Amino acid sequence: MADKKVTQLTALTTPTAPDLLLIVDDPNGTPVSKKITLKSLFGAVTSNTVFKANTTVTGNKALFAANVVMTKSTTVNTFNITFGTAPGSNNATSVGMSVGQMRFTNTYLYIAVNATTIKRVALNVF
Repeated sequence: MADKKVTQLTALTTPTAPDLLLIVDDPNGTPVSKKITLKSLFGAVTSNTVFKANTTVTGNKALFAANVVMTKSTTVNTFNITFGTAPGSNNATSVGMSVGQMRFTNTYLYIAVNATTIKRVALNVF
């Protein structure tokens, strides 16, 4: 591999947590080539990081093409759920919803709780 440029290497399209990346430590001082796993790299990303490059907005839907994990301890100051149409059934897979995905109509909030179940909550005036 010493005779190949990085641009000549085969692209990896399905990376996993243990995959290694080349990283240059202290490039402005004494540069040293090191390795880092994807898990270590993304585990070091601060919680207030905004990923704009992987966000796609089509019509009234936003797609975030990053592995985002929200736990019960996650604090969210603003959270937008997009207005959509009611799912045709309560099976998330059959209507194209992923676990954790939400949509609402004028009358209900729909949440895909697992691959085969969508639950809904009635919206009432208070």
